[in-house]
Amino acid sequence: MILDDKRYVIGIDLGTTNSAVSYVEPASENGTDQQPEKPLKQRIKIFKVPQLTGSGEVNRVSVLPSFLYIPGAYDISKDSISLPWKTDENNFSGVFARDHGAKIPARLVSSAKSWLCHNNVDRHSKILPWGSGDDVYKVSPIQATASYLKHLKRAWNHEKGDDEDLYFENQMIVITVPASFDEVARDLTVEAATQAGLKNVTLLEEPLAAFYSWLIRHEHDWNKRVNENELILVCDVGGGTTDFTLITLISVDGSPRFERIAVGDHLILGGDNIDLALARHVETGFGKNKPALTGDKWKTLCHQCRQAKENILNGNTDSEKITIMGEGRGLIAGTVSSTLLRESLEKIVLDGFFPLVDSKTIKKKEAKKAITEFGLPYEQEPAMTRHLGWFLDHHKDDVEKILNKSPFPDLVLFNGGSLKPSIIQDRIRESIRHWFDQENAETPRVLENPDPDLAVALGASYYGLVKIGKGVRVGSGSARSYYLSVSKKDETTDIDTRQAICLIERGLNEGSKIELKNQKFEVLANQKVSFDLFSSSFRSGDRSGDLINIDDSLTSLPSIQTVIQFGNRGIKTNIPVQIEAEYTEMGSLALWCKSQSSDHKWQLQFNLRDTPVDTDISDEEIFDTSFIENARDCVHQTFSKKNSSNKKSVNPLANLVNDLAKIIERPKEKWPLSYIRSISDELLKHVEKRKYSGDHESRWLNLTGFCIRPGFGEGFDEQRIKKIWKIYKPGIHYKKNAQVRSEWWILWRRIAGGLKAGQQRQFVQNLSPEIFSKKGIKHKIPQQELLEIWMAVANMERLLVKDKIKWGRYFLSELRPKKCRPQHFWSLSRIGARELLYGSADRVVPPDEVSAWVETLLEQNWKNPKPVGAALAQLGRRTGDRMRDLQDPLIDQIIDWMVRYDFLKSDLKYLKEVVHIEKQEEGIIFGESLPAGIVLH
Repeated sequence: MILDDKRYVIGIDLGTTNSAVSYVEPASENGTDQQPEKPLKQRIKIFKVPQLTGSGEVNRVSVLPSFLYIPGAYDISKDSISLPWKTDENNFSGVFARDHGAKIPARLVSSAKSWLCHNNVDRHSKILPWGSGDDVYKVSPIQATASYLKHLKRAWNHEKGDDEDLYFENQMIVITVPASFDEVARDLTVEAATQAGLKNVTLLEEPLAAFYSWLIRHEHDWNKRVNENELILVCDVGGGTTDFTLITLISVDGSPRFERIAVGDHLILGGDNIDLALARHVETGFGKNKPALTGDKWKTLCHQCRQAKENILNGNTDSEKITIMGEGRGLIAGTVSSTLLRESLEKIVLDGFFPLVDSKTIKKKEAKKAITEFGLPYEQEPAMTRHLGWFLDHHKDDVEKILNKSPFPDLVLFNGGSLKPSIIQDRIRESIRHWFDQENAETPRVLENPDPDLAVALGASYYGLVKIGKGVRVGSGSARSYYLSVSKKDETTDIDTRQAICLIERGLNEGSKIELKNQKFEVLANQKVSFDLFSSSFRSGDRSGDLINIDDSLTSLPSIQTVIQFGNRGIKTNIPVQIEAEYTEMGSLALWCKSQSSDHKWQLQFNLRDTPVDTDISDEEIFDTSFIENARDCVHQTFSKKNSSNKKSVNPLANLVNDLAKIIERPKEKWPLSYIRSISDELLKHVEKRKYSGDHESRWLNLTGFCIRPGFGEGFDEQRIKKIWKIYKPGIHYKKNAQVRSEWWILWRRIAGGLKAGQQRQFVQNLSPEIFSKKGIKHKIPQQELLEIWMAVANMERLLVKDKIKWGRYFLSELRPKKCRPQHFWSLSRIGARELLYGSADRVVPPDEVSAWVETLLEQNWKNPKPVGAALAQLGRRTGDRMRDLQDPLIDQIIDWMVRYDFLKSDLKYLKEVVHIEKQEEGIIFGESLPAGIVLH
C-alpha cells in the first residue's frame, strides 16, 4: 500500500446543514492504479450514510443532515432510535433528527458549524441547543461537530467488519472548512475531529474543494472549457456561510496551471438567514391576533420555512401552508396558519439577499455584527451580491497585477445548497454585470455543478490524490500572508522604526517550513516582550523575509505576550535569534525563536481561545519612559515607608494619586493604559508592604484595582491577575478596618473581567455562607460593605447561570421601595443583563427568569424611579436574539412604565430596537470609567 499503508482517501464535507463523505482507492497493494481504465469521476464515490430516517427506520442517504437530536426521558423510545452499531450515546444525527427535532426544537442542535466561529460564546461549554431549558442535556459546539464525525466513522466501520486496516480513522482524511475560517475555527474543527477519534486530518477550503470537484468531471478536457488568463469566481453559499474565491489559469514555465488569487472574508450569512427572513414574513400573515411566539415556536416556524423554501424552489409546488399549533386548553383555538407563495418567496430571496446593486455603496470598515434570532453573529448587510461586489473590488489590484484586466469574472462556479435554483444563479450573474456597469457585456459563463450538495466532499477526495501527485493541482496554499512586527534602526538617524517582516507568503503550501537565515534578530530575555502579528488576504508579491511598512493593508492579530526564559539567574539580556515559521499541514501558523548562541528554542503560541471579547486596545497618549520611571519610583517610595504622618498635607499615602497625576499632568480618570499598568506592576512588587498599616492596605487595594481594571485588555494582564489571586485566599490583613473591607470588594469588582469562570464561582461560593444565612438571622455586614459585595458579584459575568439566578433572586428580595440606593438596581441589572460586556452569551440569565424580576419591579411604587428605569432598560434590552429577549408584551409594559418619566426617555431606545453597546455606554454599565484605550464590546 501507499500513503503510509492507508487504503483510502476520504473526503468529508462538514457542512452547516448537511455533511457528506466521498472516498477513493488511490492504489493497489503493489503500487499500481486501481482500475486505471476508469476515469476519476467513476473512481471517486459517495459513501451513502446509514442513518435513522424515521422511527425505527435505518436507510442509506447520500448526505447526513448536520442536526443532533437530544432525546428526553419520555418523548421517544430507545428502540425507535436504535442504530446497527454499538454506541454509548442516546443522541442521534441525520434525517430523523432533523425532522423529529423540527417538532421539538428545544432538543435539536443545528448550525453547530456557525457556532464554532462565534467568539462571543465559550465554544467548549455545553450551550446547545441554544436557549433550551435546564431539563435538556446540552452539548458544546465542538461536541456537536464531533458527533457528526463519530456517526460517519461508526457507519463506515460497521460496513468494514473486523478489518481495522480499513477503518475510517486509519485512512487519509481531508475535512473541508470555509476558506474564510480563522485560526481559532480551524483549530476547533481539528479538536472536534480529535474528539471523534480522527487524529491526523488535513483541512481544505470548501470553494477550492468545489473547484476540484469540477476538475473530476473534466480531468481530460478542462483546457477546452477554461482559457488561459481567464478569471474564475467560485461562489459558495451554504446553510451558514458565504465564501468567495478567485482562481485563474496562467502559464508557468510554458505549462498552464491553475492558481488561486484571492479568498474572501468570513461571512456568517447563508440559507439560515433566508429561512429567518421567510419566518418573519410568514409571522405577519398570522393576523392581528397572532400569539406571541416562544423561542421554541419560533424555531419550529423557521424549520417549516426551510422545508417550504426547498419544496418551492425545487419546483415541487408553488405554495406551502405553514401551521403553528396552539398549546394546552387552547390547542385548537391557538393554532395559526399562513401560506407562503412562490411569488413572495422569490421576492424576499431575490430582493433581500440577491438584489441588483451598484458599486457606489461604500463598505463600512468596522461594520458590527448583528446578533439575530438564534444568538449567532450574522452579517448586518444581508445582500450577498453586495458582499460579492466588495470582494471583487477589494482584489482589483491582485487581478490587474496578474492578469492585466479588471476583476470582472469570465466564469463562475456556483456551489452550496442555497445556490441550486437557476433563478438565483441568473440573478448573481446579472448582478456582477450591474456592479461593473457593463450592461452590454455578457454575463460570466457558468462552470456546471450538477450536485452542489456533494461537490465539496468529492473535491476533498480529489485533493487527497493531488497531495500524492495525482490529478490537476490548483496552486493555493495559505490563503493569507502572515507578518511579524520588528524594530529596525535607521542608520542615518539612529532611530528605531517599526516594520513587519513577511513570515508566511500567500500561497505557501501546507507543511512548508521557513527559515529567515538572511535576517538577524535580537530578542529580550527574562522580561516581558510582545510579538505583534499581522495577516493580509489581498497583499500579493510579498516573499518570506521581505520587510514592509505597516499600513492599512495589514490586519492585526492578537499579540503573543510572553517572557522568554534564558539562563538560571534570570538576568535581563539580549539574545541573537533566528525566526522560524511553519504553515502546518492542518493550515495553521507555528512560530519559533531559535537562539544563535545556544541550543535553546522557544515556540510562540497563538493565545486566541481565551480572548474574552473583541477588544480594541490602544493608548491615546504615549509618554517618555522617564515619566513611567518617575511614577514607579513614587509608588516605591510611598510603600517603602512603614509610618505615615497623620497630617494630610504630608501624608504620602493620601497624596499618592495626586503625585502620580502631577507626573504626567493628567487627572486620574485620564491616565493612559500603559501608565496605569506600569503603576500596577510596581504595586504588585510591594504586595506584602500593604500590611504596614490599615492605610497602606486600603490605598494598595484601591489603587491596584483602579490600575488593572477591567482585569484584561493588555497583554500581561493574565500574569497580573495570577499574582493578585494569590492574596484572595489569605484575605485582608486588617479585617476590622471598615475602609479596608470595602476596598477589598471594590478591587474584585474592578478586576472581575480578568478572573476565570472557576475563580468567579469560588468567589461567590465563599460568600454564600455569610449572605444566604438561615431565616430569621440578620446579616451582620454593614450596609455600605454589603452594597460593595453586591456590586462585586454583579460584575462577574462568567458565573454559571444557576449561580446568577440564585444571586439575582436574593438581590430582588432585599430591595425595599423606600430604602434602596441606585447601586442596588445597578447590581440587579448587571446580573440579569441581556447583553454582557465581556462574558459569553451563554452566561445570560434566561428570559423567563428575568421576566419574573421585571414584573416584581413594575409592581412596586419606588421612591426614586430613575435607577429603576435604568435597570429595566438593561433587563429588557433587545439583542435581536429571541432566545435572550423578553416577550414583546412585557417589553411594552416596561415602555408604558418608563414613558411616564421624562428623564427615562433616552433609555427607551434600548427597548424599541437593537442598539449595540458603544464606548460611551460602557462606563455606565461597568460601574465606572474604563481606562483610556480599552473598548470592551
